[in-house]
Amino acid sequence: MAVKARIRFDFKATTSGRKFFWQRQNLREIATDLRSQQASILKNMPFQGLNVENLDLDQEVYIIQDGADEVAFAPVELVVEADSIEDLMPLTLREEFRKIKVLEPNQISLSNGDVERLLFKVNEEYRDEILCQD
Repeated sequence: MAVKARIRFDFKATTSGRKFFWQRQNLREIATDLRSQQASILKNMPFQGLNVENLDLDQEVYIIQDGADEVAFAPVELVVEADSIEDLMPLTLREEFRKIKVLEPNQISLSNGDVERLLFKVNEEYRDEILCQD
C-alpha cells in the first residue's frame, strides 16, 4: 500500500571554532548552505521504495540560544511517496527528523504481517544507526 507523507527535517548549524569577528561567517548563511547540501542529498536519496515529490527550502532559518552559543536550524519539508510504511523508516530515524504527517491514505490498516515487517524494519534501522555511531 503506497503512503504519501510530508516530513520535516531541521538541519543544525553551529559556528566552527573561534575566529576574529571579520572572519566569522554569518550563522544563517552557514545554516542555509548546509540546508542546500542536505536537500541535494535528499533529492537524490538512494532509498529503495521512496520517491520525492516535493522539496520545500523556503522556510526561514531560526536561531536559538544553546547555553553560551547560538545554534541555527534550517528547516526542510519534503513530500514523499513510499511503497509501504516501512520504507519511511530510514527518514524518520535521522537525527534531523522533526515531524511527519501522513497525507494519503486517510486510514491505514495493518495486518499482523505488516506489523511484523514494520517492527523488523524499525529494529534493523535502529541497529544500523547504533553501529554507525560506534
